[in-house]
Amino acid sequence: MGKSSAHQSSRGRWRAWLGYAFAFLLGAFLAIGGYTYWMRERPLPPEAFSQNVLLIDQFIQSQFYDIGISKKEILLHQSVSRKEGETAWDQSSLKIQLPRTVPFPLIEGNFTRGLSLLGRPFSIQSFQKPDSLQIEIRVHDRVTHEVTFLRPQAPIPKTALRSKVAIVIDDLGGENHISQEILQRNLPLTLSILPFAPHSKALALEAHRRGKEVILHLPMEPHGYPNVRPGDGVLLYEMDREALIHQLSADIEAVPFISGVSNHMGSRLMEDPEKMKIIFLELKRRDLFFLDSRTTPQTVGLQTAKSIGLKATERTVFLDHLPDEETIRQSVERLIQFSLSSGRAIGIGHPHEATLKVLKEMIPKMEARGIDIVTLSALIE
Repeated sequence: MGKSSAHQSSRGRWRAWLGYAFAFLLGAFLAIGGYTYWMRERPLPPEAFSQNVLLIDQFIQSQFYDIGISKKEILLHQSVSRKEGETAWDQSSLKIQLPRTVPFPLIEGNFTRGLSLLGRPFSIQSFQKPDSLQIEIRVHDRVTHEVTFLRPQAPIPKTALRSKVAIVIDDLGGENHISQEILQRNLPLTLSILPFAPHSKALALEAHRRGKEVILHLPMEPHGYPNVRPGDGVLLYEMDREALIHQLSADIEAVPFISGVSNHMGSRLMEDPEKMKIIFLELKRRDLFFLDSRTTPQTVGLQTAKSIGLKATERTVFLDHLPDEETIRQSVERLIQFSLSSGRAIGIGHPHEATLKVLKEMIPKMEARGIDIVTLSALIE
């Protein structure tokens, strides 16, 4: 091969290499540009943006409910009108006085985890100071909500008193395996038993024989009834006074040796003070206390009970809203923090394997931290 042919061959290979390199760079540029284009959050129509703002309103309310914040703890709730282009919205600002000394990292973690489940286009940023936690929520990079939690003044330490926790296991009587394990283990739990379930009466009798506290888990009408059914023995909104007392009496007689009553479901009935007054007057006549499970943020249970002098209290934390071990451990830790800050707390769990496993693990640790696990009646006011 001559020098000229070799030179042309070399130049051809060089041009081919340049062509490949250019094609690669062009492809990479287009890929990156396309990725950026598709991943960039494009503006929502105004109606869709408003729906997302409403979704955050509901999300915040659910967080308040989970933490145990009532209307009286909301010190400020105001809105300021904002507008960008075609999109207009009300930016909400809330200031919350924490009802108890709940750790700020716990609140921040709950908000962050909950919002992450919603995914894009929502984002969250938090700012913590020694006496406050501010959470800023954005929709498509627009600030729509600012929530500021204020830490209450630390209570005077009660060095001579140990904190107390009652743990209630709901929905018992339908299955027998976990119920029997609860009975056989030396766990200081209160058993909340449904009426007319297959094992209700036998379980109540055996629990009483073993010195366990038993309460009636009273089925009440929820929102969504009859598609959502609480089971046999339910108290319904349509019932008059005579029908309510008749059904309540049958439910009480179905579970022997009870010292009190808690509501099973009941999100609709628990919002009606007149219906609850009928039920509570009968419980008072029978010398039974009431535990409000707080299945609705609009419950009137505690205030109605106090108005007629019925001994009553309400739950602090649902332990196993999601029945996986790590979530339950986090819920038990919340229960511990509530107890240590206020002196008392009530947790409600359900007959899940994961719940029982975590309680067996955590109860000795709670006692080692100065917390007494007591019966529910020991915390009734």
